Amino acid sequence: MRTRLVRIACLFTSIAPAAAAVMGLASSPALAEEKSSPAQQTEGPGSSVPAEGPKAGAAPPPAASTVAAPKASVGAPKASAKKKAPEAPPLPPAPARLWLIAPSPHGPWTLRIDNEGERPMRIPADVRLLRLEVDTLNKRTKKTVRCAAPAGLKPSGFPERRALLLAPGQSYMEHFDPRLLCFGKDEAALAGGSVVKAWYGWGPPPKWSKKPPAAPFAAESTDHPPAFAPAPGLAGPTVVLSYGLPHEEATETEHAGDAKTPSPADQTAQPQDDKAAQPQGDKAAQPQDDKAAQPQSDKSAQPTDDKAAQTSADSSAGEAAEKRVPSDKDHGAGPRGKPIVDANAPRLELTSDPWSDAANPRSIVVRVSAKNAGRRPMTVAIRSRMFGFHVAGPNGETICAAAPPTGAVPRDLFKTLKPGASVDVSLLLREICPTDTFNREGLYEVTATLHANEPGTDLALDAYTAVVPAKNTTLLRVKSAPEPFYAAAPRAVPTPKPEAGQASEHEDHDP
Repeated sequence: MRTRLVRIACLFTSIAPAAAAVMGLASSPALAEEKSSPAQQTEGPGSSVPAEGPKAGAAPPPAASTVAAPKASVGAPKASAKKKAPEAPPLPPAPARLWLIAPSPHGPWTLRIDNEGERPMRIPADVRLLRLEVDTLNKRTKKTVRCAAPAGLKPSGFPERRALLLAPGQSYMEHFDPRLLCFGKDEAALAGGSVVKAWYGWGPPPKWSKKPPAAPFAAESTDHPPAFAPAPGLAGPTVVLSYGLPHEEATETEHAGDAKTPSPADQTAQPQDDKAAQPQGDKAAQPQDDKAAQPQSDKSAQPTDDKAAQTSADSSAGEAAEKRVPSDKDHGAGPRGKPIVDANAPRLELTSDPWSDAANPRSIVVRVSAKNAGRRPMTVAIRSRMFGFHVAGPNGETICAAAPPTGAVPRDLFKTLKPGASVDVSLLLREICPTDTFNREGLYEVTATLHANEPGTDLALDAYTAVVPAKNTTLLRVKSAPEPFYAAAPRAVPTPKPEAGQASEHEDHDP
């Protein structure tokens, strides 16, 4: 037992220095670095692989200089990076020019697109793509009116049926009514002095957008690669509307005025009035000695033709004087041949709405008002079948006839209209006119006529009967119809050359 205790004491004395050495090494910084290294972490204390040598078949560890090099070159650009391709130069703008020719505020106007380039181009030949911005001149009601075709009438995309290829030096021209775009109340802006700005096609992309313009285009190249950049829209020069009429209408007005109003020279050249106005007493008081004193040589020298002309002039002057003197029978009855007009008698005046916008032919409605414009009451029968219409549109003129009298109108349908009273009737034109009257999209002018042809004789009535045309026409716009807006395909024409007097004017007004 004693021997065992001695051996345990010797064992403790031999282990104590080794434990102290181990505790000192653990607290030293060098030993901490060795423990944190990857090589020492992978190697266990009981591993059979030596810590100094690598495993068999493994690559030798890289040198310190080789490992440090990538860390120093992290921020440097890679040598294998690809260079950006050089950007292509921008294409020139489309050489298409828009013209708006407006000789008068009320039309017709002309749309014209010219190809001023050296390569062909493709355009949509459709006036419904035109937009107008009208600035009125009146300071009190100065405002900007924007006119465009409605959504149902304007093409939603590129109208392929209206695609037109323009060669260099060719143009597209189309005559149109500006009221197709400035419809309804906007028509009032089409007056003398108004400033009109035109835009054709689709709007450009917004300014904040960096994307290139997308189709559809108002002008684009037909080449591949394209010869010029496509244009979403075309801007026309500013136009100031004239106060006068077109040249043809002004000429007709002048001729009509010349036929009605004689000039002062023509009035002085007619001596018949002076002869007729000369009193008969003066002729009788004229002495006959003067006639006798007149030399016979002058009489013989006077041509016989002059004598005959003088005799006819005297006779016509006498007839004119007799017409001016009223006879006893016609005294107080007014001029001969003109009946007496009773201004107080009852009479009808017919008016219709100035415009009507219809989505399709089935929904065309025109409102007509018949008013007693006289100063005495009247008894009249007004039915929808008594109205007829004259229609002028893209397909030509059409007459919508009224129904003949039947003599079977009951008594309660005869109305008594006091002075100033009126009757309003809303009419569906599809029920009155032929079925193919409004088969095409576009603008129509409709004039109504009332055939009040029921006298009421069988009912012991004295009803008013007359044919009364409307004082105004109704402008009708049909947005959708079975037939398209255009009946024929577009065609290109040679670009018209400006006249000598207009060349300098166009150069001054170019934008």
